[in-house]
Amino acid sequence: MDAQHSPIPPIIADDEAHRPPPTWRVNRFGDRVLDAVNGEAFDRLGARLTLEEVFRDQLLREDTLYLIAGSDSGHLLEHVKRQAPPAGTRYLFVDLPSVHDTLRAAGLFEDLPPHIRCAPADTWAEAAQALSLSDYLYIDGVEVVASLAAQSPDIPDYVSLAWELREAAASLRWRTVAVRGSEAFITCQLDNAADNVVPAGVWRGALAGRTGVLLAGGPSLDDALDWVKAHRERLVVLAVSRISRRLLDVGLEPDFLFSVDPTEMSYEISRDMLRFGESVAFIHQYHVNPRLLAQWPHRSYYLGNVLPWTSKLNPSEPLLGVGPTVTNTALAFAGALGLARVILAGVDLCFTPEGYTHARGSNERAVGPRFDLTPLTVDTNAGQRACTTADFAAAAQTLSQQALYWRSQGLEIYNPATGAARMEGVMHLPLEQIALEGAALARPLAPSPSVQDTDETRLLHAQRVVRAMQRKLDEIKALEGELRHARRVVDKLFQADGSIQNRNLRKRLDKLEASIDVQHRETANLIRQCSTHAFLRAMRTTRDVDSLDAAGVQQALAAYYDTYLEGAERLRTQIERGLDRARLRAQEYAQNTPLSALAPRWLTYREPGRWRRWTNRRNASDLPLSPDEQRALQTLQDACQADLQSTGGAHLARARTHADLRAARVRMEELFSRRDAKALRDLIAGLEQAQDADAARSYQALAQGLLAELEEREDDALAHYDAVLQSEQRSLWPLALLRVANWALRHQHTEHARQALECLASLTPRYLLPYADVLAAIGDLSGAIGEYEKYLTDHPDDIHAMARLARSMAHAGHSDAARVMIEHIERVAPGVVGRRNLHDLIDSPKSAINPE
Repeated sequence: MDAQHSPIPPIIADDEAHRPPPTWRVNRFGDRVLDAVNGEAFDRLGARLTLEEVFRDQLLREDTLYLIAGSDSGHLLEHVKRQAPPAGTRYLFVDLPSVHDTLRAAGLFEDLPPHIRCAPADTWAEAAQALSLSDYLYIDGVEVVASLAAQSPDIPDYVSLAWELREAAASLRWRTVAVRGSEAFITCQLDNAADNVVPAGVWRGALAGRTGVLLAGGPSLDDALDWVKAHRERLVVLAVSRISRRLLDVGLEPDFLFSVDPTEMSYEISRDMLRFGESVAFIHQYHVNPRLLAQWPHRSYYLGNVLPWTSKLNPSEPLLGVGPTVTNTALAFAGALGLARVILAGVDLCFTPEGYTHARGSNERAVGPRFDLTPLTVDTNAGQRACTTADFAAAAQTLSQQALYWRSQGLEIYNPATGAARMEGVMHLPLEQIALEGAALARPLAPSPSVQDTDETRLLHAQRVVRAMQRKLDEIKALEGELRHARRVVDKLFQADGSIQNRNLRKRLDKLEASIDVQHRETANLIRQCSTHAFLRAMRTTRDVDSLDAAGVQQALAAYYDTYLEGAERLRTQIERGLDRARLRAQEYAQNTPLSALAPRWLTYREPGRWRRWTNRRNASDLPLSPDEQRALQTLQDACQADLQSTGGAHLARARTHADLRAARVRMEELFSRRDAKALRDLIAGLEQAQDADAARSYQALAQGLLAELEEREDDALAHYDAVLQSEQRSLWPLALLRVANWALRHQHTEHARQALECLASLTPRYLLPYADVLAAIGDLSGAIGEYEKYLTDHPDDIHAMARLARSMAHAGHSDAARVMIEHIERVAPGVVGRRNLHDLIDSPKSAINPE
């Protein structure tokens, strides 16, 4: 066949199944890099310097299992191997199966240290279990990290891998969180002890037979607010704290407000609740963020216990919260109230088709639709499929279980939103079809019988907390003495030759352990909860104690008692902090401490909003403020106002990452490969609502081009791709050019294909080979030879590229050069390139050699 009329090879695949195996290239630093994984990422500084710069402060946390999406052609793996491993930390590198196989064949997985493992994406979970995944989940020590490839929208397979790993890890975490002890919970419980005065159980049965509406933060909240306001007098309104800003905007104050999380991020999204009036009752978990509880100036009721140990301060029958989300807790409280029916509004637990997860007024809504959606989906009330997240899915499963239980107790639960996740036990009925009964409620709502919550009762409670914490501190100090004694016994237990020096010492150690177990069992368990990371690390050493020699046993026992002592000190520090806060509250409620003395302490604990409760009490006594108190009050008010006006924070930053337009590029490519036209239309609708409309325009054009291709509107597709190429979004050009090149190759428009691939090759050298193939196919043999040679400079081991170069040389009449190349191919890879004798090419240069 004449070279001028050679068929154009199908060089650009649309899906993973038809992509060629990854090929190596070598950059000017001598780094071997897989083209399809890292491309030119290391061409500026080299792999080592680049990765040290990007991951300088990452991957170094103790007691962590890092799940790393990609190994950056093995270079990130080498980067981790060079580091001294943090105590208790392990690493699992997860690559695409084809890349994993290539790296294995290159010998990159040989002689790995025991704290590092590698696995393909389809079996990573088994490899993670071998690295004690369950232990790390228990201590919330699993962290997913994106490799350099997974941070680049140009490598969509790795970006998707990172998304899927995050969702899988989050799902596993939600399954574990309910049974896990949490140091953060205990720390906040101790900080809150003096402010956890009235248990939420006083509300049991207080509103029997009434109708409630539970307002959460999902998109359907916006559809229900007008209806709730219209029927406000007959509804018990329960709301999660994160929607406070939205409720304030529409002028709706709930009867009950809920918050559960101890995190600073929870405070950021809930602090607008501090603007509500005194008719609102705050229902919260015992471990709610202390800044939120401390600055709440009105009635509050806690779920759970005051102290994390047995105490008369704890309610005899505590009302408990239900995880994993605040909505689950609010529904449990609604059931405890004795309500006859509960209407869910904003309880969607999935995404809208455009990619929204939350209602107006939220950080998530402010930054625009979310584009990093994973394949995790649920059925909606309208019978459609909607994307969701691991935490939403866990919440929906728990809420369904709750609904089935409460329905058996006579409570009807409705969700009128068509786009909400469908849950067993929750009835779907439009708002106008839900019958409301009963007269208007008398407000503010109050438990029956009413509960005293005065300065006097709060002072008494704070004083009791002080005494309880002091007793526990005394016990811990005694326990620390016994542990130190045990530690000294361990040092004397063995002789230098490894034999037991004194068997009486072993008996004494056993007696000490038995004494600790009997006299301090509860405190010992609490210490372990507060130091779970360290204890798991120590227990890994002692698990195989029977197989250790005497020195090993002694070392393991020493590590165990050292960890025990560190945990006791850690718990003691946390109790001392809680004790300090309880004493501060006692001074505050004693009514003889000037504001100028209290204000610096409040500012230290970042709770300037305490001024409201203090001034309410002081105004009632009608006593004037001293000049020092006036200055202190102004300082507190200024700090409080600055805090409430703050719009930044970690939560908003996280929301912005989800709305990153670069994620839309990855998602549209994934949807195109799945030929999911509906989801592409939804993505386009989301892009039309993106916060940065100008930047989103090019992304819309690219998505519209892909959709037009799926719908076989080729002229429209080419017009959209041309719009992309006319834009300044250079990161989108490669995909648009790739689609144009594929169109041209399918229709044998050789000049269009050449132009598109020439542009592609200039943008990224990974397209040099297909560009050279097209040049060869259209008869530009000189140009093809130049591009093949350029490609082989960076890919010296690519046998198929060598064969293509030999063919072009033979067709161009360069028989000697072609013969040298063919001999080299035969020498390094005999029989790989084809069945025919390659030397026939020299004798029949017009014939084609099959490069496959």
